[in-house]
Amino acid sequence: MVTRGIDSSTTRQNNDKLYSEAALNLCQLLWQQGGLIANKAALLLAAVPALRPLLQPIIQPKKNDAETDIVSAYSLTAPLLDAFNDLSQSGEWQLALLGLNPDVRQHWINLAAARCQEAGAMNDPMVLVKLIQQLGNASEWVLAQLENSDTTPQIIAGPLAQTERDLLGHSLNDNAAIPALCRILRACHTLLTLSEQNEPSAPIQTVDITAKQLANNWCCGRLLALPITLLNEHDLKPNADWLLVSHSGHDKVPLIELFAQQPWLFLLSLITFVQDAWAAEQRGGLLLNLPAGQNAFAPGQINMAVQGIEGDEVSLGSLAEFLVLLLGELNITLYPALDANTESINHLNRVLSSFIAELLTQKIWQFTEVGRGESGQYRIHTSFSDDCYSLPLAPLFSYKSQTLQRAIKQLAQNCYANKKRATNRINLQGSSL
Repeated sequence: MVTRGIDSSTTRQNNDKLYSEAALNLCQLLWQQGGLIANKAALLLAAVPALRPLLQPIIQPKKNDAETDIVSAYSLTAPLLDAFNDLSQSGEWQLALLGLNPDVRQHWINLAAARCQEAGAMNDPMVLVKLIQQLGNASEWVLAQLENSDTTPQIIAGPLAQTERDLLGHSLNDNAAIPALCRILRACHTLLTLSEQNEPSAPIQTVDITAKQLANNWCCGRLLALPITLLNEHDLKPNADWLLVSHSGHDKVPLIELFAQQPWLFLLSLITFVQDAWAAEQRGGLLLNLPAGQNAFAPGQINMAVQGIEGDEVSLGSLAEFLVLLLGELNITLYPALDANTESINHLNRVLSSFIAELLTQKIWQFTEVGRGESGQYRIHTSFSDDCYSLPLAPLFSYKSQTLQRAIKQLAQNCYANKKRATNRINLQGSSL
């Protein structure tokens, strides 16, 4: 009987290990594609049910009103992309997602509790303090484990030790893996809290690249893939049915098809369209300035500003900064998410150069020189401006993209108003001294 019990326990552990490894493979695929088809997502959700509120359902468009919505895939969401940025590597992210399963997570909590006991026995109290800081809110799990008199935390290898070594270079019971253990548990806690607080996202439709529903592609919950140059750096191949992805091989296609195949070109075209319409109101406007000394076809950075009615200008930062803010307002998430640092923004500004060159070549944008040592300016090309009010582009640049246009103008106006108020407060404080 004892032998059978041991054999049964071993079999269960082996099955759990295989089940977890399959789930990890799906997590890797989820990251590489930005989503999973429905049947593969079902396998992952069976292993990690808490993931469901953290994924975006994608549905196929109905052919008629009698049909019901069928979820064809699930894509990543902002919390999962933010978690990836907070972690050190892809392997940690995969384990953090698997750790949303309490049976998997429990062994890691046990390890962290044993590490805290170990740190608490040291002469330097800051070792324990630092460990608790690294755990963040996950320290409440560890405290509960330490307060549980029925368990004795131990630093031992778990059933996924080999998998942990394959992903991280160390199993999580190794001394060298303590920082990774803390990061993974902290990410688990953050994601699990969001999972418990959030309702499942409302489904969105698959991406339509036929240009018939182009503006509808830009909906809340969508992911916009970074330009191909940046995707290649991360070795990612996002699925174009679920994400807004730039397609290659679009030479000499009609503009309406170009915008369907090149979401970044469409977004940049829309910015100058809004700029042109705003200027026609003669109530201030949007400026896209090229710093002196740069090549208009290969700018390192384009600076944006809002001009007030009286001619005063307020900086909106770089083009990349404005686009990131705009996408945030639209609840459209960049894939992969950018780190919130100057280097990442500068990198995106440089990568946007290829789009600027194409906009100028296609005569969608035009560049105007000013004077020596002064900033030149980008505006909508006059021929393209005319095209926007004629078929086939007129519907796209009128009622079909009004939500995007309002967001662009509203964001610029809000930034202008906020910075003017901040400047006025500083001036008022200075005059009162």
